[in-house]
Amino acid sequence: MTQYKKGQQIGTKIFRGSGYLLLVAAAFCTMIPLLWLLTSSFKTANEIFAVPIQWFPSFPPRVTSSPYIVENAYPKIEKPMAVDKTAWETLQPELTQAIWVETQTHIAVNAQLSNYLPSEELRTEITEGLWQQLVTSLPDEVWNGTKASIVTAVQDAIIPEAIDTIWSAVYREVAIGTLQIEDLDFNRTPMETVEWTATSEIGAHIRPSTDAQTVASLSYDFRDSNTRYITATITTPVPIDRIRRITLPIRGDASYHRLFLNVSVLQTAAIDNGTRNGITYQPTRPFVLENALWKDAVWRLHGIPGELESSHIKMNQVETDTAVESTLDTQNGNQLFLQLSIHQPPYLSIVWDKLTANYRNLWKTVPYNRYFINSVFIATASTLLTLFFCSLGGYAFAKYRFRGQKVLFGILLASMMVPFQVLLVPLFGLMYDIGWLNSYKAIVIPFSVGAFGVFLMRQFIVPIPSELLDAARIDGCSEFGIYYRIVLPIIKPALGALTIYSFLGSWNGYLWPLIILRDEAKYTLPIGLANLVGIYRQDYGMLMAGTLLSLMPIVILFLAMQREFVQGITLGSVKE
Repeated sequence: MTQYKKGQQIGTKIFRGSGYLLLVAAAFCTMIPLLWLLTSSFKTANEIFAVPIQWFPSFPPRVTSSPYIVENAYPKIEKPMAVDKTAWETLQPELTQAIWVETQTHIAVNAQLSNYLPSEELRTEITEGLWQQLVTSLPDEVWNGTKASIVTAVQDAIIPEAIDTIWSAVYREVAIGTLQIEDLDFNRTPMETVEWTATSEIGAHIRPSTDAQTVASLSYDFRDSNTRYITATITTPVPIDRIRRITLPIRGDASYHRLFLNVSVLQTAAIDNGTRNGITYQPTRPFVLENALWKDAVWRLHGIPGELESSHIKMNQVETDTAVESTLDTQNGNQLFLQLSIHQPPYLSIVWDKLTANYRNLWKTVPYNRYFINSVFIATASTLLTLFFCSLGGYAFAKYRFRGQKVLFGILLASMMVPFQVLLVPLFGLMYDIGWLNSYKAIVIPFSVGAFGVFLMRQFIVPIPSELLDAARIDGCSEFGIYYRIVLPIIKPALGALTIYSFLGSWNGYLWPLIILRDEAKYTLPIGLANLVGIYRQDYGMLMAGTLLSLMPIVILFLAMQREFVQGITLGSVKE
């Protein structure tokens, strides 16, 4: 018997241990999507769609000079299985040479790629990328042919689109587009004849481009200094006090270096010592070279920014006592001196800029704070109304006897089985008739009472002794006073559970607010975040960052009402 009990105890421990392990595994599996959401909010677009899956964001490269080549972007060239090892030793050099010759032929006729700095690293990465994407997909029959036929087949497999894709993935260089000046009347003037020059021939170099989109390509080196400057002098038809913003298209190099623009204009007054006073507009924050795509850098000098112009860089006006530039004509008040500086911050700042890029771009691209405030207001108002009306309805069904009570309660329960999609069209027509479209009332009021909430409150109020309520009536307490002073404190756990359910449902509501709201300033978070991914934009990094931030109120609410929530769902499960 003793051996039997010991065996039974061991079996129980094994069963419990296995159950705990399964619970831990299940908890880990449920946390995987949240882990992916968290890590993806710090990733770039290339890291999110990397194959194989990249679970954690990588650190940015330490770039000291540009242009530079992204090394190890593609795997090394490997021998096809259908080719003999001896034959491969003589075939591989010819194939790599043929791939590079075909690439150079495409570069020669493409103005966007012709203004590059050649290097052996670039040739290696381009060749390996084309081999990985195109050549490895050739059928085995190709490799059974002669050497000349194999080389011809490889050259025929290379397409210009693949060269452009691989080039943009491995070649990093800063490029500058056509400068535009916008006045306070929103008239834009492109400055076609801007000539950028480097202040130092050693640390920076400007190469003009024949491409229609690219005005010049910029090369820089930070080995002697962590800041490099390029300058330009322009004559604008718009006076400096009438310029609203200056737009400069920039293709970054994904180095996370910081770019600043200073705009200076000379005053006509002269100083006795020969130094001419000037007015300079300095940016309040840098433009970060965080990717290798074309992006408009916008500096705002005057005017009030629009709601969707939070990404614009504000410039402050300061007076300088130093000479601005001797090339400026003091007789021409519309002549501006532009100084574009590229600064290399400490590496920790580069890492911070890289990891927080999605969050910063989120606040700049969309009015996220407006969406957040709208969602908080709607969810809070809807939750408060739900708690009030559902608790009142549950109290009436639980403690009052009236004709048709059971029938009404049955109809209430039956309404829970009606899908919301069935009510969508008539409810929308009702909101249209009473003039509530594009308003918060149409989102909050129709759902301020729910059958589930009334049912939940009723089930918690039924066990309350009626003698307790009668004693309160004898003491002179009003009916609403009984509800407020006696019933509500007793059903506090149920109210906590209903608070979380109601707030979560309203916070995540998407379909009904999407149908009702027309003004973008009234959008809620689910609608605003859904607009980040569409036909013409694919900002999954910002979507991950915005979704993660939207979870914070839910987490805070659950932590604040965790005790009431647990009591609410466990109350009555144990018989006393």
